[in-house]
Amino acid sequence: MWSHQTSLKIVVQRKLSFVPPYCPNTKCKWHALDRKEKGVFAKYGSRPISQFPYFTQRYRCRNCRKVFSSSIFSISYRDRTKNTYEEIFDLFIGGYSRRQTAEFLGCSLNTVLRRVSKMAEQGLLKQAYFARNLKITESIAYDGLENFSFSQYDPNNINHAVGRDSLFVYDFNFAPLNRKGRMTATQRARKQELEREFGAYPRNAIHSSTKRIFKRLLERSDEELVLHSDRHYAYREVLERMPGKSRIRHIMTPSTVARNYRNRLFAVNHLDLLTRHHLSAFKRETIAFSKHSISMIEAFALFMVAKNFMRTMFRKKHVRDPGTNRESPAMRLGLTKKVLKFQDFFRLRLMRTQVSLNEDWQEFIRRTDPTSRRKINQFRAA
Repeated sequence: MWSHQTSLKIVVQRKLSFVPPYCPNTKCKWHALDRKEKGVFAKYGSRPISQFPYFTQRYRCRNCRKVFSSSIFSISYRDRTKNTYEEIFDLFIGGYSRRQTAEFLGCSLNTVLRRVSKMAEQGLLKQAYFARNLKITESIAYDGLENFSFSQYDPNNINHAVGRDSLFVYDFNFAPLNRKGRMTATQRARKQELEREFGAYPRNAIHSSTKRIFKRLLERSDEELVLHSDRHYAYREVLERMPGKSRIRHIMTPSTVARNYRNRLFAVNHLDLLTRHHLSAFKRETIAFSKHSISMIEAFALFMVAKNFMRTMFRKKHVRDPGTNRESPAMRLGLTKKVLKFQDFFRLRLMRTQVSLNEDWQEFIRRTDPTSRRKINQFRAA
């Protein structure tokens, strides 16, 4: 925390020189981020607050006359305490569960839940904004990461598409599954009881979720889309019936092939390994499993943006590609000029009305899952 007078002067000067990047009024012509006309905002006094630096600058839009404060552009808008976002992010990505993070920081579990949810929402909005004009010029590796939420009677797949050269995670969505495999008589009875009470999960969930991702990938590709996957029957069925399938070249790799860097599906296998290593909810035989599907999706979304923008492709130098230990996947695609730090990525808060999201990601930031058997709390969006 800032304490001496020199530091106070620096922060005050920083706040006074701040220029609003957009108008918070959704009906104002200066609300859009990609507008051609630059917005004009006049200073409109200040308001005292209880936290350092003990005031917030107010502005008025000269177009719609809306008055707002500079704090509305921060991810910590309307929070009582503002200094735990980065700590929560680092601990969460570092393998701590939400409850463990709360105990370590000495804050309530609800604080961690809300802030993880807000960071996940901002992460999806930021990735969609950065990649809004991105075209796919590399081959794509596609697969599903299987896990469960709440109990092993609720397995699911997080289907994801990763660039084979850049290791950039282009897209992902969620598919609930019904429990399969060998079960005891008691487990079969419990499964039948749950299906009588809630109904079975959709039988074609992987098929429909894969179809949506393949369609979005094809829209991002101007030329032939080279798609690598395993021999999953749903992937083949989707491609056989998909409009525009003539523009897709599908290459299948058996799951029995060694999963090393020479494997054509190395990009997704590498992501799966890192996800299980870094996120406690995805570890094998964990007690920190997600309690509902949206909680799992938010964890994956946070790790996706961390991997795409805040981490180099590899930690060690590679002889064939010396830049992999200096460039992030986003740098490799030209989306950013450096490996971003937490403050670089989350400095500016975006609003839902400013970014166009696909249908899956819209449901994620609304925290809705029509197939969920559990109640999902609707944290207030900030």
